[in-house]
Amino acid sequence: MVSAVDAITYVGVPLAVLGVLPTIYTVLKSGLTLREIQRTLHKNGVTAITRSTLLSGIVEIEIPRRSITPLDRSDPPYFELSKSPSSLKGGSWTIFNWKEMVIGVKAYRLQYHDELSQPQAEIDFEHLVAFLLDRGAVPSQAGFSDLRNSGLWTPAGTKLLLAPTTADAVLIVATSDDSDGILSLSLNWKKEWDRRNCNSLPPYWTRIRPPQKGDNVLLALEDKETQASKEEKEGILEDDSERDSETNSLYSNHGSTVRLRIGSSGIDEAYREDEPKHKLALPHLHDKRDGSDCCNSSFWFSCAATALGAPQGGLWSFAIPDDILAVARRETVPCGVMVLMGVVADDEVPAWRTPHDSQADQFERHVKFTEQARRIQEEMRLPPDQREAARRKRVQQEAIDFHNEHRRRRLLEERRKEQEMTEAMTSRKLGIAVVAEANRKWLIGKGYVKETTTIAALVEQILFGMVQSEGFAKAISMILDQWKTWTQSGGMAKTHFQAVKESQVLFALASCVLFVIKNTATEPTGSVVSDLQECLRIWRRVRLG
Repeated sequence: MVSAVDAITYVGVPLAVLGVLPTIYTVLKSGLTLREIQRTLHKNGVTAITRSTLLSGIVEIEIPRRSITPLDRSDPPYFELSKSPSSLKGGSWTIFNWKEMVIGVKAYRLQYHDELSQPQAEIDFEHLVAFLLDRGAVPSQAGFSDLRNSGLWTPAGTKLLLAPTTADAVLIVATSDDSDGILSLSLNWKKEWDRRNCNSLPPYWTRIRPPQKGDNVLLALEDKETQASKEEKEGILEDDSERDSETNSLYSNHGSTVRLRIGSSGIDEAYREDEPKHKLALPHLHDKRDGSDCCNSSFWFSCAATALGAPQGGLWSFAIPDDILAVARRETVPCGVMVLMGVVADDEVPAWRTPHDSQADQFERHVKFTEQARRIQEEMRLPPDQREAARRKRVQQEAIDFHNEHRRRRLLEERRKEQEMTEAMTSRKLGIAVVAEANRKWLIGKGYVKETTTIAALVEQILFGMVQSEGFAKAISMILDQWKTWTQSGGMAKTHFQAVKESQVLFALASCVLFVIKNTATEPTGSVVSDLQECLRIWRRVRLG
């Protein structure tokens, strides 16, 4: 017969063992999870403090949060990929090599190893964008527009930067799990996208090359009064060969290619490529914001440089204002003005002036000739003693009539020119594309530039001239300011026409600047700049992972 003790032994012990099994399972599971987490952290190169409470099954991890900045551009790892990137969630930033600094600790409590992630790294948004642009990434117009309008509510997966050769995403808006109210981004890069190196022009920088031999448009823009006084003093007039010699001397003295970094407010840094350690001061092209004329020179230089460089995938730092883009888009130059300046012919533009009635002049001349012949015949019928007196009277009257006729014709000519000027001011306006091309041909016809010179090459000459000469920078800026004024005030006035006529070469060059600005406005690469700059202003620091 089974005793009570035996019953307790045979039944109680197994039940006790069954009651302990969950605890044993939890302990074993916790140990295995901790081991797997430590192995994963080591595999991904993540340093962390790990501990486990065996009875609860919770693994506690403390991983340092890091602040990162790009390496110096001269460092070889700058254009290389990391040899040991992390595959953990939040570790996409480890694809590249960075300068790292620990700024805190992020604590995790996990039950399973597949929940493991690492803290996103903090980085200056502008430095991140500049680094990726330097690697060859291309801004997405739609992405930065959405980010500007939606902020933290921008859908996860929105592409901000694209690959240089495909539409694959490089910089993406990530989920806000670890953002703490900061914009959260994710990174992606493939080795085959690397096509740039330290010799490539970095973002926010532009290269201005000197004009080629034979393009002497800059010399033609010297101050006329100074040149005239110089020639009068020396008693000589330079011929074309002497001008070419002076031009070549000008370019040989300062003919080195110039590199400039243009920020959101103008030129930040500049140097010549043959003297990279010697920075150029360029005080006339720095935005002093003190009301001086230099501010306009800096502004128009930045507009022209951005318009020239943006379609080629450069800059991304200076946003051309909307009012300047509006000036470039609108039809602003009357076709009659272009005819009066000799840039285009009458048959190349719509009819704009009242035709001159030449038949009335011919009839008037015929009447006068007939009247003169009648008087001479009457004189011939007079007696000889009266004939000479009549002839003297007729000659005297003809002199008076000739003088009066000359004054009348001069008044009529002035009135006709006044009417012609009025009709020219009110004639149909031409777009900047037509005006710039006509001015380019005019410059070629006058021998200022070679026949093969393009509008883009002319703009590069303008930029080079603004770097070389403070006087030229102010002169071209004044023409562009006047162009903006008559566009916003309803049209060109006579004072504007006189200023343009006196500085026709500057007017021709200014039209080339507005032409490239107009082209930039139609390019996606040009219109994204304002959104990009606004996003950089709003989001100073972001989390990347």
